[in-house]
Amino acid sequence: MRKKFWLFPILTVFFFSVGVTTPAVAKPFYEGKTIRILVGYKPGGGYDFYGRFMAKFMQKYLPGSTIIVKNVPGAGSVIAANEIYLSKPNGLTIGTFSRSLPAVQLAGVKAVKFDFAKLSWLGSPCSEVYGLYASTKKYKGLDDIVKAENNRMATDSLGSVSYLTTLLTFKMMGMENFSFGTGYSGGELDLSIVRGEMDALFGSFYSRQGIMQSGDAFPILFIGNFKPAGYEQVPYIQDIITDKQHQPGVDFLIGLNVVGRPFVGPPGIPTDRLQMLRDAFKKAVEDPEAISFAKKANRPLSYIPPEHCEKWAKGIFKLPPNVVANIKEAFGIK
Repeated sequence: MRKKFWLFPILTVFFFSVGVTTPAVAKPFYEGKTIRILVGYKPGGGYDFYGRFMAKFMQKYLPGSTIIVKNVPGAGSVIAANEIYLSKPNGLTIGTFSRSLPAVQLAGVKAVKFDFAKLSWLGSPCSEVYGLYASTKKYKGLDDIVKAENNRMATDSLGSVSYLTTLLTFKMMGMENFSFGTGYSGGELDLSIVRGEMDALFGSFYSRQGIMQSGDAFPILFIGNFKPAGYEQVPYIQDIITDKQHQPGVDFLIGLNVVGRPFVGPPGIPTDRLQMLRDAFKKAVEDPEAISFAKKANRPLSYIPPEHCEKWAKGIFKLPPNVVANIKEAFGIK
């Protein structure tokens, strides 16, 4: 009987020991894994900054992982979007690209191989203040642009935010006195103004710091939901375009910039992995070191949740016919 008495506590200890230690054997999925962030533009621009920024700080919240950045420029970042969309849904490929890409799909551009409404959203690290910036050598204000014989507008390729915004804004203003200079990307946009090749451009306020501080350009109008400190006198696009028939088009452009710099993965990422990516993304944007880093780089930082981005993405496909027609015209499609 004494042998049986000692046997029970021994078995009990063994049972609970196994129960406690077994779960510790399982490693987090991202430990030892390499994650790629694809950026749809060349190094040096705003999208590239945020791609490398998120790589640096997301890695901190995915212990044991390695995050690398790969620049995939071309076709207004359509090439990068296609690669992200068609990549394996294993949670190891994410990326950022032009926020105007749903308009590219809406227009029916043949190069598109993605469905914007089906992407796996991580969110955005910021909202953008977009705007029209004009050369100080040629302009003093908006009236000069309206009256100019021709405004040479620097843009990226067809389908980029700069191209689409230029065409839609001037069209809603009833202007035809402009021409496109395409093929500029990142810092090349600014250099086109400095060298006198182009007269003006639409772009991110925070990417235009160099040409504003040097006195080569100044802001004419802003598109977004806030104004940078010291520029409160610069009008919003809705202050200039007030005709009610253009309200959906104005709202469309504002919405593009509230989303700012979208980050996504391909459709079908397993729910648990997608949640890990989303959690790491949010923690990275709200990390005190990240906030300090962005402030020193003079870049905005404000977490936009994936739910907001997803709702915005799907809403674009519900735009009224007149706005869709203008978007198609921007791509030369009737």
